[in-house]
This record gives sequence, C-alpha cells and structure tokens, in this order.
Amino acid sequence: MQNHFIFKLALLIYLVVLIMSCSLIKNKKSNQQCPNQVSGILINMSGLDGCGWMVQLENQTKLNPTNLEDFNIKLENNKTINISYSENRDVMDVCMAGTIIDIICISDQQ
Repeated sequence: MQNHFIFKLALLIYLVVLIMSCSLIKNKKSNQQCPNQVSGILINMSGLDGCGWMVQLENQTKLNPTNLEDFNIKLENNKTINISYSENRDVMDVCMAGTIIDIICISDQQ
C-alpha cells in the first residue's frame, strides 16, 4: 500500500516539474533578443472574417502570425513591438489580409 502511495506522489511531482519547465521555456522564448528584428504594431483584425491579431510593419505591410500564442506578450491594439520572423509558404489561411509568418521572437519595444 505504501509503494502505491509513493508511486502516486512521485508521479505528481514529475507532472508539476514538467508543467513548470514548459512555462519557463515559454517565458524565455518571449524575453530573448530578436535577431534581424523589425518594428511593427499589433493590430486586432478580428472584425475581418477569419482574421485575428496581426502585425503591421512601418511600411504598412500586414503579417499574419501562425504562432503568436506561443509567446508571453500582452495583446493590445496599436502596441509597438519588435519582431523577428520567417515567411511560411506551407500554410493557407482564410484571412487573406497579410503574409503568413512564423514568429522567431517578439518583444515590447523599449
């Protein structure tokens, strides 16, 4: 009976450590310096069918990120950010309002 309790306790500790480590990885991802970064603003395009949060660059180009939720950044309309990204040509999107990208890193503009 005691072995069963010890096994459950060890499993619980393992799960807590696993969840905490995933959270730490996510926070590190959003706090790193962005290589080849560009400046832009977050814009909420949810009023357009199939669209959500996008990034608008200084030259008015709109970027449609596929992985924005992977980063710990507060989503606010017209918030100025720095972003490093790569274009993703392997994905289609119903929004069709911007270039589909994968974010490499993103940070608040200081």
